[in-house]
Amino acid sequence: MSGGRVLIVDDEPDLVAGIRMVLEDEGMDVAVHSSLITLPLLLRTIDPDVILLALSMPALSGTAVFANNRQLLKTDAPVILFSGRGDRELARLAEELGADGYICKSDDTQAVVHRVKTWILNRRALQSA
Repeated sequence: MSGGRVLIVDDEPDLVAGIRMVLEDEGMDVAVHSSLITLPLLLRTIDPDVILLALSMPALSGTAVFANNRQLLKTDAPVILFSGRGDRELARLAEELGADGYICKSDDTQAVVHRVKTWILNRRALQSA
């Protein structure tokens, strides 16, 4: 069994490369996508355990995903806000939008790994119940 599948949706390649490397070192399969416009097509082939979703992206913002109860995504994977915004603001946005959680881009990488693993384990537990 793999360490889980993570989809990172972000348009900052340098930052994503670092997070991707850390998650892959922990045994996770990581896919990266830089556009929300084509994301629904990608989700037809990828079944991520967790989606890390940047809020500020060109063409379509991450908040658009939460319109109409996430029908844009058509997945039951936890959607985690992934942003450089402050902890308080992200917590508020996650609650307002109905996100499953949040990660500040400035968080310690080991804390990010731990939280992602927890979301993966929770999803797998729900799927097997």
